[in-house]
Amino acid sequence: MKIKFLAILFLLLSANNSYCFDSSIGTGGSVFMKIPSGSAKLQGLGNNGVSYLEGTDAMSVNPAGIATSQMRELNFSYLSWFADYSGKYISYVEPIGQSVIGLNLAYFGVDGFDARDASGVPLNSTDIKAKHIYGSLALAKTFFLERLSLGVAIKGISEDNYESTNKNTVYDMGAVLRLSRKLSIGWSMQNTGKKSKVVGVQRYGLTWKFNPFLLATFDQKKFTDSKAIPGFGAEFTIPEELLQVGKVVFRTGYSDTVDYGRNYDDKTLDTFGLSNVHGWSFGIGIYTAQAFGSIYSFDYSLVPFGALGKSSQFTIKIQF
Repeated sequence: MKIKFLAILFLLLSANNSYCFDSSIGTGGSVFMKIPSGSAKLQGLGNNGVSYLEGTDAMSVNPAGIATSQMRELNFSYLSWFADYSGKYISYVEPIGQSVIGLNLAYFGVDGFDARDASGVPLNSTDIKAKHIYGSLALAKTFFLERLSLGVAIKGISEDNYESTNKNTVYDMGAVLRLSRKLSIGWSMQNTGKKSKVVGVQRYGLTWKFNPFLLATFDQKKFTDSKAIPGFGAEFTIPEELLQVGKVVFRTGYSDTVDYGRNYDDKTLDTFGLSNVHGWSFGIGIYTAQAFGSIYSFDYSLVPFGALGKSSQFTIKIQF
């Protein structure tokens, strides 16, 4: 029996900075689906925002979030996970009448990692690859003057772990209720299906906007392979009126996690004093003022993982 060291490490730890895999609680496969892919904004908020994120940023957390999109939106994201695991993601939303449709496609993988047979003899690493792909189609709509948003999505998942390949079709659904200009609540259920072998998650959350420049969002996440995990995120915005050319947004988030130990090798973590930080996420967003009918944005997130290193993600987005 061949042993793939990095694949095993990934399966145990790929559940974002806010999750600790616990095989004694529930069941689930395709745990790469727990990574906050497709949105540096989501990752910068600590994988929180079920009641807050909109447009393409919401595609991987709550399909109802695309319902309020007023413009077409195209998103490209690149995720650098630890241990050379990385992924590319593209998504698109388009308003059609009183509804909004969304599409996304993601590819993650790692090539040429350390692999040994049962006797510990190194194998030809160039032949050993892990490929993880998923894509989804979402439909969402608002009701009651956009106070209520509902969304559903169908998702196809392909998982190739060198010796085994699994393919599944699952479903997402979600809702966002805007009780006032300041308060909204959200719910989503992801990766569900009659014969689903994919780790599922239910999210509940609320967002409070203190003013146009500051907000806080709170989530409770319950995965089928772990205990319920609380978390929160916050955003502070420097508005267009002050900068004239656009706005800048600073983000941070936290979700409970295990202690991965101290990092002694990563210069970036050492420079920012994050070598022994766990559970926290950080991010920044730069948004241009609308010009020629389009809005451009760039988001970046950084997540310390202690001794494992760091994860980072950037997202380029255009609304037109």
